[in-house]
Amino acid sequence: MPRNREAAAPAPPSHPVDPGSAPIPAPTDKISVPGYDAQGGLDLVRFAQALSGSSNLDELERRFIAGFGRLMAVPMYALYIFDPQAGPPGRVVSSNVSDIFLARYERVGRDEDPMHEQVLATGNAAYNLAIMSDAEWLETTVYREIKRIHDIRHVVEAPVITSQAVVGTLHFGTSDPSRGFTRREIELASAVGRIAGTAIKAIRFAGDLERERDQALAALELSGTAVVLADPAALTLVPNDAAREILAKVDGGEDCLHRVMARPFGDDRFSRRVEVELCSGGTGILRAHSTTAPGDSGRLITVLELERSELELAAGPIAALAPREREVAKLIVEDLSDREIAEELHLSRHTVSEYVKRIYRKLDVGSRVALTRLLLGPASRHG
Repeated sequence: MPRNREAAAPAPPSHPVDPGSAPIPAPTDKISVPGYDAQGGLDLVRFAQALSGSSNLDELERRFIAGFGRLMAVPMYALYIFDPQAGPPGRVVSSNVSDIFLARYERVGRDEDPMHEQVLATGNAAYNLAIMSDAEWLETTVYREIKRIHDIRHVVEAPVITSQAVVGTLHFGTSDPSRGFTRREIELASAVGRIAGTAIKAIRFAGDLERERDQALAALELSGTAVVLADPAALTLVPNDAAREILAKVDGGEDCLHRVMARPFGDDRFSRRVEVELCSGGTGILRAHSTTAPGDSGRLITVLELERSELELAAGPIAALAPREREVAKLIVEDLSDREIAEELHLSRHTVSEYVKRIYRKLDVGSRVALTRLLLGPASRHG
């Protein structure tokens, strides 16, 4: 391994230096440091937002190519994303380098690249003239076999890194011997690598969740389970075939579906039921058991069940009640508490309590048990 040296321009350095503790001077005072003045800082924020907002790897690569060159003011650059199973080469996207250059680097150069070796070993960015002199660089295999194609004299490689591992690398360089790269530019490249790594991790995590969801839904489809997916971002409710069959049996099925999927405040897992009119006549109970999709606070997965109502309420007593009182009375007969009735009907507990008192007065009963016996008649089995 060549000895560590500090870059100076235009002549190569003559004294070894630890690049982690000593500054790497700019070749001239006129070279600005992208990302560290006011406008550059805003450009970095925008670039970071663009990368972080990528929904897939293709979009991430497009946004990298569109913004990195302007951010760093470099002519040649590339982003490698390693295959999560096999490692490099994986995917690569580049600007202003030839396909032959990229192919040779993968076939010959990567294993002979001292910078790549250092990046993987340390997890830190490497600058060719911080670890060797210009003369030593021109004698390396990676320069003679690959970098010479574009006469890349100054080159930086930075890890694309997550909290667990290096998942790729980004490279940039120039053939201008006087250009050089400053410590701050290298630090900026390292920051971009971490941002890209975070974006890649999020994209892969979302992809894993999508695959797991699709597999689970396929299994549910085979089992005949009725499932509805709610995606607020897309403004859609997506029932599977079994769920569509249930909703087709319900009068005003879509409206009932929205009611039964209404999320209580702060609950990620909840169940609801609502009495529905059936298209074939009679009534039924539409039950829904919902949970928030793992890792996704917006999407809701709901399993539906439809049961015909088995409650035959006495026509005389129930006819004495107002419509809302009838709803409350039926739920009392189903053994729901005041709190559960309030949630079911979207009322306050105080309002439900007032309805219960009014029902008791109208039907001359003094308890839930007595009300149930009255409304169910001799068939009642409630104690």
